Amino acid sequence: MLNVTEGEPLAQLIRAEDPAFRFTTGADHYDGVYLWAMARDPFASGQAHELIDLAAYRYGHPFYSWMASLLAFGQPRLLSTAFWILGLASIGTAAYLVSRLAASHGCSPWWGLLVAASPGLLFSSTTDLTEPFQLALVTGLLLAWRARVHPTWIAVLCMVICLSKEQLVLVPAALGIHLLSLMVRDRRLYWRRALALATGPIALAAWLPFIRSHFSADQLTYDDGNIDMPVIGWLRIFDLAGSMRVSGDMNSSQIGSTAVPALIALAVLMLAAAVIGLIRRDELGLIVATQAVLVSCLDWRTLFFPHEMYRIPAVPALLAALLVIIHLTTGCRATSTGADDRRPAGADAGGLRDGDAADVGVSTRTEDHRQQPARAVTEESSAPAP
Repeated sequence: MLNVTEGEPLAQLIRAEDPAFRFTTGADHYDGVYLWAMARDPFASGQAHELIDLAAYRYGHPFYSWMASLLAFGQPRLLSTAFWILGLASIGTAAYLVSRLAASHGCSPWWGLLVAASPGLLFSSTTDLTEPFQLALVTGLLLAWRARVHPTWIAVLCMVICLSKEQLVLVPAALGIHLLSLMVRDRRLYWRRALALATGPIALAAWLPFIRSHFSADQLTYDDGNIDMPVIGWLRIFDLAGSMRVSGDMNSSQIGSTAVPALIALAVLMLAAAVIGLIRRDELGLIVATQAVLVSCLDWRTLFFPHEMYRIPAVPALLAALLVIIHLTTGCRATSTGADDRRPAGADAGGLRDGDAADVGVSTRTEDHRQQPARAVTEESSAPAP
């Protein structure tokens, strides 16, 4: 749930606006406090945004809080319930969409239970954080892309994704790489699909300068240790884990001794999935490959302690596991070009090209018309002689 301690600067405002809110104690503070602040003060024009740390960074991904605010009809006393409903709906929807994505690749829909087996997603759900919501959005976009829905819906999903978490901008970027390969192959410009994918990064690029203009220099700061060059942060984590294992107290020693094997397992999963993704070069494969690069850039603050180790890479890890399962189950090692060759003429893997729905129908009808005489000749030649 929303873990807000009584000592939080925001606690007084929450207590005044929601007397029934249940605070926690001790060190049980977590990121739900920032979501409440953004839901209460969506555009950083009120008081709440001044009562949280790293406010500019928090407001870089406000969409989940906006959804909670809408669900609560703008009433502060309903925000706790709204976040609870949104969190429950997010993880349920994520499981359903993962099952549909698995089925669309020829695998059992029971693989949707991967969501229930993810410690990071379960932890996120029980603390009202956004990872299940992120997973639902990404899988929803993949299904929409594969179903060739209208570019307008692709554009809406891309905007929501990019405003839900900054690093998810890599998702439309990966789909853009896939679309670019199709344009090179087909020597056609699928500009509507390309523009739809670009709306997400454009929306984020417009939002960030706007919202950061509302904050002071102190609120624009960002903690060290969140991200670094690929692998550098991981090596730093291994050094820190070794130090804590031999020189810390019992709790620190436990963290230090378990962090390394857990991260090695994560690295193996992400590396294997990235290789498979580059072999397949389909939509899911390219998304997983780009997310693997992002995970390799994480540092100690976002990957060392258990709650972050499970939560932060939860979405990339689940997509990676699903990709490995799909690849091993279906035995499909075809590249995106090979896979697309099996599609009807005039269609691409990411959707029909602009205005080609009618063209496909016309060409198909024409082909059927041309084949009718041939079938008639075959039937006549195979008929018994009188």
